[in-house]
Amino acid sequence: MSIVVGFGPDVRSTAGLRLAGQLASTTGLPLVLCCVVHDAFDAPGLRDAHHVDAEWRAHLNNSAREAIAAARDVLPADVTAETVVRTGRSVPQVLRDEGVRRKATLLVAGSATVGSLGRIALGSTTDRLVHSSAVPVALAPRGYQDDGAVRRIVLAMEPTRGDVALAEPVAALAASLGAEVEVVTFLVRQRSANAAFASGAVIRAWHEEVTRAHREFAELLGSREVSVTGARVAEGDGWNNALRVPDWQPGDLLVVGSSHHGPVASVFLGSTAARILRHSPVPVIVLPRLRGQVSP
Repeated sequence: MSIVVGFGPDVRSTAGLRLAGQLASTTGLPLVLCCVVHDAFDAPGLRDAHHVDAEWRAHLNNSAREAIAAARDVLPADVTAETVVRTGRSVPQVLRDEGVRRKATLLVAGSATVGSLGRIALGSTTDRLVHSSAVPVALAPRGYQDDGAVRRIVLAMEPTRGDVALAEPVAALAASLGAEVEVVTFLVRQRSANAAFASGAVIRAWHEEVTRAHREFAELLGSREVSVTGARVAEGDGWNNALRVPDWQPGDLLVVGSSHHGPVASVFLGSTAARILRHSPVPVIVLPRLRGQVSP
């Protein structure tokens, strides 16, 4: 098993590398630094036809060496890493293949450089990776700095059978990190969208459903010798305010589950998970929900 972090030859952002180093330091798992070079001339015939093969290879090698040196510089002192350079026309596919080759438990990436500082923004590569990976994907907010060992996993949970079924992967993640687990269900108040939801009977029924789901999830984690230290509803006017409720501390991770998406893509982010991802001030791990996974 290992942790694989992907980065490009320019290393414009070190957030993903810093998160990968933090996760490797906490878990003790081997870290693989995978420098992926997008090769528009992936077919040898194209390179040879334009007489650029030797020059292109030299450029790739120089860029990769510089990127790997820069990547090593941001890792914690107690983390050693294996390095590999891959080229391909599809960066997400290269990372997925490397994850399979290394039996990765996590694929790690940073945010798009156009995103807001301290928030996660999906670029073309990370968006496709999140929507297709059968391995959990960890995403770092732009500008993220290593906060030391991971101490708490906050699971963003909806009161559904599908989210209760995340008990097994969450328990495995908590065990590998040695972290405590807290469960949060977000309730975002919006004047127009939640007008009907605001009736007393409806909201009481919803809270009862949430309480049952939290209790069932805690029991399932307890059966796997992982305790839930807290469970609550985080309410706020808008997602920014709701995401402030968990009182984030250094060493926190937010976990969300993906949803199904037809026969082609393995997973996709539902609307709630996508909003949570976009507004989270801490790293997020997206857990793929395998087809047919309804209950543990």
